[in-house]
Amino acid sequence: MFCIGAILVACGNIKTEDGDKSLLPGSSGKYGEVLIVVDTFYEKRATGIAINEIFSVALDGLPQQENQFRASTVPTKAFQSILKRSRNVLKLSIGKGKKTAINIEDDVWAKDQLLIQITAASDIDAARILTKNVQTIRDYFNERELSRLQRQHRGKPLREVMKKIEESYKVTLTIPPGFMQMAKNDNGFWLKKEKSIGQHQILQGISVYVRPYITDTIFNSTVMIPLRNEFTKEMIQGSVDSSYMVVYEDYKPMTKEVNLNGVYAMEYRGLWNMENDFMGGPFLHYTLVDEKNNRVIEVDAFVFAPKFDKREYLRELEAILKTLRIASE
Repeated sequence: MFCIGAILVACGNIKTEDGDKSLLPGSSGKYGEVLIVVDTFYEKRATGIAINEIFSVALDGLPQQENQFRASTVPTKAFQSILKRSRNVLKLSIGKGKKTAINIEDDVWAKDQLLIQITAASDIDAARILTKNVQTIRDYFNERELSRLQRQHRGKPLREVMKKIEESYKVTLTIPPGFMQMAKNDNGFWLKKEKSIGQHQILQGISVYVRPYITDTIFNSTVMIPLRNEFTKEMIQGSVDSSYMVVYEDYKPMTKEVNLNGVYAMEYRGLWNMENDFMGGPFLHYTLVDEKNNRVIEVDAFVFAPKFDKREYLRELEAILKTLRIASE
């Protein structure tokens, strides 16, 4: 179990009266939802401002503003019954004499539930803990959502597709049902998952491509973008003749260093559009080095959902990309 660094940290689990967690109900709520439990008195004070800082920030690389989470607030007295089954809960208990602490707990009132519980003696103390751990709290909820998705994906993976990927490109990737291979060559491939809601199309794509490792400049968007464009021009064409995917030039991708299953990687979040066609959306990209085989691995995902929010479609793809591992010999 992981603990957030704050003034005082404790980790533990609350169990049912007989200690059997198998009797707990399943957690409820949609992906990306967080329930905040805090007395109304603090919502307009320092604590409320700090909470807003955590959950009101927009997710990078989306064409329209979407917050990283859909947060809702309920006062402590109303936190009962079905609300206690919420999948992600941030609960604050503030009062004179309380010990200042953050506690990370699993499966408190429901299975597969994450609770981040903060106790503090005052509004200022609570705000200070929240402010100190803004990004950590975001990351913790996001990582738990990704792990839930990955567990779901492992339930019925496309084993034949995964086997071909490993044999051809020496990487492993957990691919859930619904994806089909669209194109491949010696250097890479791309997969598509497509569905419709009403008359509106939703498309999710995944690609992996490899190339020789020559220089450290691979971890620069000025290198990644033209190479991605080169791959997508050849492999990902639109419905109109001579149309193909490219990185949207007017939006500079946001970058972040990440640890991808023990390997250093650069994360890019940006926008794509279809050259000579009217399509576009967000993409997520990771660049990493396979030192043993002296090559660069590029793993990429994109979403096309013009009539819908895109955050959760992209989060689903992030969960898939983050299963990438360099295959052992």
